[in-house]
Amino acid sequence: MPTLNITVKYRVNTGIILTPAEVFSLYLYGIDITSLDGEAFSDSAMEFYIRSAQREVENFFNLRFKKQLIEYENTSYYRDDYWQNFPIIRTRFPVEKPLSLIGMLNNIEQIIYPESWLRSNDNSNGVRHRRISVVPTGASTVQANANVILTGITSQLGMQRFTNIPDYWDFQYTTGFDLDDLPYDLMNVVGKIATFGPLGIAGDLILGAGIAGQSLSVDGLSQSISSTASATSSGYNARLLQYERELKATIPRIKLIYDEIKLAVL
Repeated sequence: MPTLNITVKYRVNTGIILTPAEVFSLYLYGIDITSLDGEAFSDSAMEFYIRSAQREVENFFNLRFKKQLIEYENTSYYRDDYWQNFPIIRTRFPVEKPLSLIGMLNNIEQIIYPESWLRSNDNSNGVRHRRISVVPTGASTVQANANVILTGITSQLGMQRFTNIPDYWDFQYTTGFDLDDLPYDLMNVVGKIATFGPLGIAGDLILGAGIAGQSLSVDGLSQSISSTASATSSGYNARLLQYERELKATIPRIKLIYDEIKLAVL
């Protein structure tokens, strides 16, 4: 019996929040991106623009879409911040689940908090906080946080007089969103940014790169065609400007929902 072997390339868990088909359906509907030789705009090229837009949004809002482990992050210890309070560790990304908090003096472990003491909550908008709180629970609770933080340092090295220990806290946590809980407003920003490159290419393909109009004349008969392209704008410049206006209106409104104001005292 004859057999047919088919080899198919595919990827699993690519990490992008929008597929090329979704971008074409939602943001490029009705636009045909096909070159003069009949070759269509490839999914791999569109995936590149999606990844680029997704990373741009992640860096601007200081977050990660894909759920992942932040293996290493650190911050300094300031004694005055913890003398009469339990520690609040500020993180770079929103905390989905805190995993570990270790006090390190250079490469020497001074204190390790149990995972059951670590917690992080959501704010009123359902967005996770960028912090890890240390709240003692169980039979090993303490009366004052100063006793917890300074026990290892004081008893071993006598460093209680120091008010600042650089890069003391090492911590791990998970961040990111579940696939069913991806925020639509951020996805919308990614989708619109991802279309800027393809729309520019599509505009050049209407009549050709740098061509705004064409005309043909044969035996006194003439026909001309023109597009909205010019020396400084593409054929789909109207849609580009529309997406640009929408992004300028949307990003400032949601910036403080998904990000936080960062304060520093010098």
